[in-house]
Amino acid sequence: MYPDHLPLRPDLRDAHSPSWQAIAQPGAFWSGSDRVDMVREARAALSCSLCSARKSALSPNAVSGVHDAATGNFDLQVIDAIHRIRTDPGRLTLTWFNELMASGLSQQHYVEMVAVVNSSVIIDTLHQSLGLPLAPLPQPVDGKPSGEYNTDAIDDGAWLPILAARQDVSATGLPTVPNIARSMGLVPSAGALFFTTFRPHYALMDIPLSISQAQAEFVASRVSALNQCFY
Repeated sequence: MYPDHLPLRPDLRDAHSPSWQAIAQPGAFWSGSDRVDMVREARAALSCSLCSARKSALSPNAVSGVHDAATGNFDLQVIDAIHRIRTDPGRLTLTWFNELMASGLSQQHYVEMVAVVNSSVIIDTLHQSLGLPLAPLPQPVDGKPSGEYNTDAIDDGAWLPILAARQDVSATGLPTVPNIARSMGLVPSAGALFFTTFRPHYALMDIPLSISQAQAEFVASRVSALNQCFY
C-alpha cells in the first residue's frame, strides 16, 4: 500500500494493508460491496456541492438539496449520513441521529458504517499527507453479513447501547477503557476494524515516535482544534 522508501513504521504498514482488505469483506451488517461503496461515497463527499454549502453555513440544517452521490446503491438517508460523517461530524446531533434511526437504519448498521468510513479516512488522509494518490478501492468479497453484535451492550446515556466496562482510571488519568472504544462496543467487529487502523498513529503513553509524548500531545491537540474536534 505504501512505497518501500517511505519512513513508515512496520506496525503502521502491517495495520493499514489488512484494514483496507478487511473493508472489502462482509461485515456484521453490511456486505463487502456495501462497505467498499461507503468508502467511495466518503471520497465523493469531499467534492460534494451540498456538503460544501452546508459546511459553510451557520447550521447544516439551513441548506437543503441533493448530495453529489458516487453510487446509487444506498438510500438517500444513508448517503446523507456518510457525507455528513465525512465532512461535518462535529455538528451531528441527537435529533439527526434519531431521524436516521427512524428512516429504518438500525443502530448496528450505523456503528459499522461509522467504523468503515472513519477507517477509510485515516488511510486516505495518510496518503494525502505523503503526497500519494489514494489507494485503489479493494475488490469486494462475496458473502453474507454475520449479524453478530454485542447483546450485552448497555444503555449508559449515549445515543446507542455501548460496551459495558469498568469505570476505573488508568495511569494517564483517563478511563482504562476509553469512551471511543465503548462507543463502538455494540458491534465488536466494527470496533476492531477502526482500532486496528487507528492504533499505530497514537498512544497515550510511550508513543513510538521520535518526538516526545508531550510534543505528540501538542500536535494532537492542535490538529484536533483545527478540525473542530473537541473530544
